[in-house]
Amino acid sequence: MRSIITTEKVDVTYNPGQSNEFKALVNVSIEIAAREYIIFFGPSGCGKSTLLYSIFGVLAPTSGKVIVKGDSVYELDPVDFVMYQRKTMGIMYQSFNLIPSLTVLDNVQLPLIFAGMPPSVRERQAMELLERFGIAHVAHKRPSLLSGGQQQRVSVARSLVNDPEILIADEPVGNLDAVSAEAVMNTLDEINRNDKKTVLLVTHDAKYLPYAHRVFYLDYGKVDRIVANPEKRQIIKVRPGETIVTEIEQLARIYPYDTPEQLRVKSLINFLTQNLSFDQIVRLEKMTQHVIEGVVSEHQFQDELTTDYEQGGCGIKPPQAEEMTRRMFQVLEQSKDIVRFRRTPQAENTIDMARLELIKRIQVYMIGEYAIEQDSRLLERLTKMITNRVYGYITREECHRQLRLPIEDGGGGFDIYLAADLSRYLEKLIAQGVSHFQQHQEAKPDSNSIHAQQAKKFEEMDKGMFAKLAGILHRKKEAEAK
Repeated sequence: MRSIITTEKVDVTYNPGQSNEFKALVNVSIEIAAREYIIFFGPSGCGKSTLLYSIFGVLAPTSGKVIVKGDSVYELDPVDFVMYQRKTMGIMYQSFNLIPSLTVLDNVQLPLIFAGMPPSVRERQAMELLERFGIAHVAHKRPSLLSGGQQQRVSVARSLVNDPEILIADEPVGNLDAVSAEAVMNTLDEINRNDKKTVLLVTHDAKYLPYAHRVFYLDYGKVDRIVANPEKRQIIKVRPGETIVTEIEQLARIYPYDTPEQLRVKSLINFLTQNLSFDQIVRLEKMTQHVIEGVVSEHQFQDELTTDYEQGGCGIKPPQAEEMTRRMFQVLEQSKDIVRFRRTPQAENTIDMARLELIKRIQVYMIGEYAIEQDSRLLERLTKMITNRVYGYITREECHRQLRLPIEDGGGGFDIYLAADLSRYLEKLIAQGVSHFQQHQEAKPDSNSIHAQQAKKFEEMDKGMFAKLAGILHRKKEAEAK
């Protein structure tokens, strides 16, 4: 589908050339299709509102282009520019921005006055919108007499009265209670689905991410990553398996500001945690992060697990520590085949031999982990199930169901416990492999920024201290063994 909005290498710099110069947006290039629901998400100061207002037409980029419906917005002549903001764009604000001296009806029909509509027409159109959003009964009241939720619905009606193609919303529920916020978010979803409007919404609240077709994660003034919502039918064309749901996406909603690397750490911790205290889990999480970063070896990791907690270790019993170490490094090693799978170019309408070989290797891992008898018919079905799941053609729930399905019905015939174990193990490989692959495809923060330099400095200090501690404990272990 043709893009309705495109930005080309957009930079926005505040106070350029001065001591307080700040780069709000850096080299942002995105494409948004008509009728998409897009959320710009990120922490305060990441550039999401700046990007929104650049698209709206009130914040000209320092460099780059904003193209809407094929026109470069900031190159339009004054008359066309006014029509662009009047007819193409509608906007909702967090603070409502209703005129307190006017009635609700007058607030809604105000844009139509500037459009030159006769009184009877503009009043009829405004009342129709008020009725649609359930607030016609307050049409002749002042905004100050309305609840926050009612005022925001007035704001929605006003933004739609000119029938714009694109509706933008800057933290529209930031000032509302939970019930009113849900009502407004459902209204925006209805506008997107039923009115076929393109919706661009800014939020820092992760619970609203499921409303979007795609989420643009921003940080350091850059689009850090773009994630398609697998729970919604996509407007833009995506390749089969591109919206594969893994545990990483689920964790991202719980920990929305964590990096993909940090989410991988949490996934592994969830896999390893057994009868551990909270403090042990926190310590284990830090140690696992250093494994993923390549700072700590398998042998050092196991030593740290068994070292007393007061001495900087986790205080885990040796047999459990040995098993945890084996399983974690095994998953990390085997998940590399998922990475190789994602990197292998796919032949058109076929499963190429290179990918099929990787699928069979993954199957061998699962069979070996749970000592499954190698029946040829069962192996063939297992290959098909793994293939469909790794490609993303089926969900993890469907894969689990097929593993439990009786053999005579075309399933794996595994009991509920073995089917759960196989499904869980496969999901761990997919979660680690897919996330690792995506992480290395994504844009990185500006390495020259102050935040990035500080983060790197502390990271290097942390690594050095941890590696030094690991070395001391390792030498101590060797001395005690002698």
